[in-house]
Amino acid sequence: MKRREKKLYRSGKRNKSGYRIQIKDKKSAAVIIAFAVVLFCSAVVSVLDFAGVFNWNNAKIMFSSVDGAVDSKADFCVYYLDVGQGDCSVIRCGDEVLMIDTGTENSYTDITSSLVTLDIETIDYLIISHQHDDHMGSAAKIMSEYTVKNIIMPRLSEENMVTTIAYEELLQSIADNGINPIAAEPGYEFFLGEASCRLLAPLKQDDNINNMSVITKICYKGTSFIFQGDAEKKVENSLLRNEVDLTADIIKLGHHGSNTSSTEKYLKAVNPKAAVISCGLGNSYGHPHPDVLTRLKVLGIDTYTTAELGWIEAVSDGEKITVTTQKGEEQVIYES
Repeated sequence: MKRREKKLYRSGKRNKSGYRIQIKDKKSAAVIIAFAVVLFCSAVVSVLDFAGVFNWNNAKIMFSSVDGAVDSKADFCVYYLDVGQGDCSVIRCGDEVLMIDTGTENSYTDITSSLVTLDIETIDYLIISHQHDDHMGSAAKIMSEYTVKNIIMPRLSEENMVTTIAYEELLQSIADNGINPIAAEPGYEFFLGEASCRLLAPLKQDDNINNMSVITKICYKGTSFIFQGDAEKKVENSLLRNEVDLTADIIKLGHHGSNTSSTEKYLKAVNPKAAVISCGLGNSYGHPHPDVLTRLKVLGIDTYTTAELGWIEAVSDGEKITVTTQKGEEQVIYES
């Protein structure tokens, strides 16, 4: 190629052969071809998604499910999911499933990743511990995408009624999907396979929605678990005064390990072998609080945080509990 032709070739101007595209080397050509292929594939996926042949959201869930909780195939399992600065736990006994809280709106993919790996399509009971967005943010979407039979949550009064968009969407989803609503009251009990689930709170109406939290105690044969929601010291002290049986092998600490909860007297009454804290790494709230961590250490209670360990799995055979974590190196076994 002559010098003048090379100049025309690189400039992209018309010559006797028509327009030329400036491609200085093979590497540049490869980049352009790869970019064209990506654009073409994206266009095809978009068309299929629009036509209902391919669901992009389901594809994202499938790809992300590699991080979902591992199915142990045991008769009774508790999965404390890592949903950042929020709460979500999944309890399975036999073929029945209970979910407690649904994290924030952004937690949906994290939650469904585990539902995929655990092969869960039906949720027999969904407990919303209280009507704050970090505990119910994904509830409406989960109720729309999965079969949810019953939902349990606090009954609010006119004085403490929540008016957030997330709560309005939750109520609408309950109606749209024909889900059976159950008002949370202390003493209410239901069964999940062979496991008994008993509500210890809320005790009464409170302007502080945290103190309206559903506290759930689950017993499977000789082992037991407590889930605190965001219940604070006021509720803990009331339960102590009422001499409620609080003993449990594992406690899901209240309010993400905040110092508003988990008093020394309360922890001694529960007398757990381990505590689980659900919180986001580097969160702006300072959860878990250093004083709470110190309290747990002094009392000899092992501590597991989703921020550091990812999802946490507790498997019970009725006599002992085996704890496995996403990022942990070994299992820990607790005798009941």
